[in-house]
Amino acid sequence: MASAYLGPERHPPLSVISESFQTKLNIPTLLPEDMLSFGVEYEKTFYSLVDEYLQLGTTDKLIYIGDTRGSIAQIIEEKFCLIQPVQTVVPGHFHYVETEDGYKVLPIRISHVGAEEFFRNLTETQSTEKFDRILLNDCVRYLEEPRTMYQNMLKCLTPNGRILLIHRPAELTTLPYFTDAKHRLVENELSYTEIIKDLQDCRLDVAWQLECLPIQMKKKRWLGMLREKYPTQMEVLSQNEVVSGIRELTEGSMKYQGCMVEFNDRLLFITATPCQQQATVPSLHRKGADQVCVPQETCLKFTMKVSPKQLTELTEDVCCHDE
Repeated sequence: MASAYLGPERHPPLSVISESFQTKLNIPTLLPEDMLSFGVEYEKTFYSLVDEYLQLGTTDKLIYIGDTRGSIAQIIEEKFCLIQPVQTVVPGHFHYVETEDGYKVLPIRISHVGAEEFFRNLTETQSTEKFDRILLNDCVRYLEEPRTMYQNMLKCLTPNGRILLIHRPAELTTLPYFTDAKHRLVENELSYTEIIKDLQDCRLDVAWQLECLPIQMKKKRWLGMLREKYPTQMEVLSQNEVVSGIRELTEGSMKYQGCMVEFNDRLLFITATPCQQQATVPSLHRKGADQVCVPQETCLKFTMKVSPKQLTELTEDVCCHDE
């Protein structure tokens, strides 16, 4: 009877080569400034796009909603020379618990913590505090009731205010993630089409644009960032899954590359502004448009030419109807 145990003579193909390669990889421990950044050129392009879509003025009052890990609130305050300090609010909080086998994590939502509670309190207390700009940075996944959140945000926005959502859609990503990460991120994410629809249903004028930001960095640095679960979307993966995923990359698509890797980060910039007040006359409001089209109050006279034959037929029809 054959033994169920698979000894060394039954090792998987190329496992000896793979183990040898792993010892040579030596992924370094990254400094905080390297672990939470895609590089100087990336950040230069990123903040240029923030300036374009947020249209942030020096005197504007800004509230920043995003992860504390990798927060850009302080950088925005310095780069845009804001007079008023940026107010920061955490989007929400999950406590991740690993399963017994260590290959999955279970997210446990901590209630009454985060941006939803913050804006709900402002609305319920009828606070007079208003914001000129609201920036949500890659954090929609934390929201339990996104539509209610957007409605409350609108109530806390000045008439000429603007909301900017920066979203990294997992279904469109071109970051070199490993297979399990790609599948898990899609499963745990609200589709960008749902985000846009929720904003439009809150009577916000919405516009969106997908931007591709080029990245060039050392291969070991990217692997080190993955090991530290950055970008923060990676928090839904256990440490065992991350280690296994890094091995998949280093034994597959990245094994024979040089020391540098180049790829793009696809970010969706969604801007939302309050709709104009409803007109007292019939009007046309196209989704995504900034203005409401109102017809001019002009008396219109319409005429239609009728041929002699048509006039004769029309006269006969009228006579028959009278009879």
